[in-house]
Amino acid sequence: MEQNGHKFRIRLNLFDAIVLVVVLLAGAAFAWLSLRTGQGDNVTPNSQTIRYTVVFQKMAQGDSQLIQPGDKLEDTVKNCSIGTVVSVEAKPAVSQILDQENRYYVDAVLEGFEDVYVTVEASCTDNGESLLLGGGYDIRVGQTAYVRGPGYMGSGPVTAIERGTEG
Repeated sequence: MEQNGHKFRIRLNLFDAIVLVVVLLAGAAFAWLSLRTGQGDNVTPNSQTIRYTVVFQKMAQGDSQLIQPGDKLEDTVKNCSIGTVVSVEAKPAVSQILDQENRYYVDAVLEGFEDVYVTVEASCTDNGESLLLGGGYDIRVGQTAYVRGPGYMGSGPVTAIERGTEG
């Protein structure tokens, strides 16, 4: 028996060669653009301290006494630290109801309930697009925060964010 020792050869016609050159040029251009824009877009995150306010709406009257300055808060969804309570302010709970006779909404105080404004201080990083608290929690005004503290839980909208000094 005789062994066939054929050597591997690529035979390209003109069309195959043109397609190969175009694909190689496109790959080189993509790699060059990716590397070039990747270097210019490096945004270093800034570490800073922020204060934000969460409103626990319609809490039972007197429950605001459970929330004390110095309490460490956690997010109940992601179980990450979201800061330390700085101040607590309780106000009577107000809801808008429709005045049927005059056909417009009026504010009405809800008896037995209060709105609790909790100001929280936390360190965060600002990458130019969002503020990320220590545990990776993205915080924005208007979003609902689900909060757990020592002996209490609550949820409510973030109403204000005050940026502090860079760290």
